[in-house]
Amino acid sequence: MADIEQDPTLAVAAGEGSGRSQWVRFAVLGAVAVLAIGYMIYAAFPGNTRYFLTVGEFLAGPEYQDGRMVRVSGKLMEESFQRQNGSTLSQFQLIDEAAGTEVALNASYVGVMPDLFFNPHSEIILEGRYGPEKVFEADSILVKCPSKYRALEEEQRLQQPPVPSSRS
Repeated sequence: MADIEQDPTLAVAAGEGSGRSQWVRFAVLGAVAVLAIGYMIYAAFPGNTRYFLTVGEFLAGPEYQDGRMVRVSGKLMEESFQRQNGSTLSQFQLIDEAAGTEVALNASYVGVMPDLFFNPHSEIILEGRYGPEKVFEADSILVKCPSKYRALEEEQRLQQPPVPSSRS
């Protein structure tokens, strides 16, 4: 330390070296942070980029029925939902309304059903695997908000004929 105070050229060289090493540390820390954030983003997307198939596409493609994780979209077939009292095991059928076919996919799910599951306008997306018993075993259920949703009271009001108003 005493040598640096006596020789001004050593003091300048020592000051430049420590500033440069701090800059290098900062650059390395920044690169590690950017790489860590990039990896987290990369790791988060493969599970979310899985597209869904319609019921018709799923049943027509045996390559999707090999037990791998897939998403299948459809509408709940009327009167097909069954659940035993005191159980969370649900069995139901999904249909492909857009295709206009009566082909249905048998499905099962263990758990609490989402709120809009029974809405006739809701589109249901099941994520799971097709089991050996020819039943789609859903691990999760997503319900897309219906774009044509109307409250029951509003629907009934629209179906009733208008009441003529009396003028006084």
